Amino acid sequence: MSRSAPRRRPGAGGKRAPQPSIRRLLIADALRSWVPPTAAVAVLAVAMLLDTIELVPDGIAAAISVVAFLVLATFLAVGPLITDEHRDRIRPAVPVAVGAVAMALLAYPIVVRLLPGPPLRELALDATAKGAVVVAPQEASRIDFVVDAHLPLAADRRDRTLHYDVDLVDDAGAHDHVAGEVGDSWRMRRLGRRGSAPSHLEHLSASSAVDVGAGGLRVGDVTLTGESHATASALVYRRRTPPTALLYAATALLVLGALAFDLWWDPAAGSTTTMVTASACAAVLVFAAGGAGHPGIRDVIGAALVGTLVGTPAAGAAAWLARLVAPVPRTRRRA
Repeated sequence: MSRSAPRRRPGAGGKRAPQPSIRRLLIADALRSWVPPTAAVAVLAVAMLLDTIELVPDGIAAAISVVAFLVLATFLAVGPLITDEHRDRIRPAVPVAVGAVAMALLAYPIVVRLLPGPPLRELALDATAKGAVVVAPQEASRIDFVVDAHLPLAADRRDRTLHYDVDLVDDAGAHDHVAGEVGDSWRMRRLGRRGSAPSHLEHLSASSAVDVGAGGLRVGDVTLTGESHATASALVYRRRTPPTALLYAATALLVLGALAFDLWWDPAAGSTTTMVTASACAAVLVFAAGGAGHPGIRDVIGAALVGTLVGTPAAGAAAWLARLVAPVPRTRRRA
């Protein structure tokens, strides 16, 4: 019998390249598919629950909700770009980094309103407030003047309103009026076939942005009318929200950048990035324009809904017009 040929040991050149384990592949696939949106929705639900049972302050719960909303929106725009089929066209780290920067830019104007920090002043808006210092010289150039109403206990269900008019004077003698109304009201809410039930609506605070002129700012006069025995106080915060013009300019740049990316990525169709970016930017603009004295999670959800309803169709129309202006050249079919 002939001896069998000895087996050759694989040399250095015959070694197989290390293959990724199945566990790593499953984890990577989960992180690219269902984990981010599921985690964002779960965090949003927990924040709303903790805010409802008042275990977490409203501002902190709202800030957490903002992050959850932005993670979900970023995943909708970035998720389709980080799949394995597009790895040769664009590195996954690039859209992830761009999405993280966009999240930070969009979150900042909202979070600084939700968490304004300690107030510069706290004033009682009554006859003794005349001449009180609102802002000392060189202390702040822009402030948020938040008015809080304190209504007495009511024995009946009736609408109550408190009108306020605060005259602010700077060191140069220029006047700026902060006026509005706060209060509460009762409405009947339908409960389906079970009839209706009274609903108590409260609007007890309002915020106004004030530009500080030359030097400091003080109270010139205070006028309160409406509900008797009602009082009001004011909190003065340093305004950290960017100016409105800067917000609109940043919105235009972000939406145009997203539109340019969509046209480059898929010239024939698709405008997901544009619609998501426009909706998020519109939500930021709606929230920044709101006059709530102490905004919370309801204001965040309302801004998100309005931004989606306005931004999505506007972005879709903009993408459609862009493709009409710059049509995609069609390749000729071979005979």
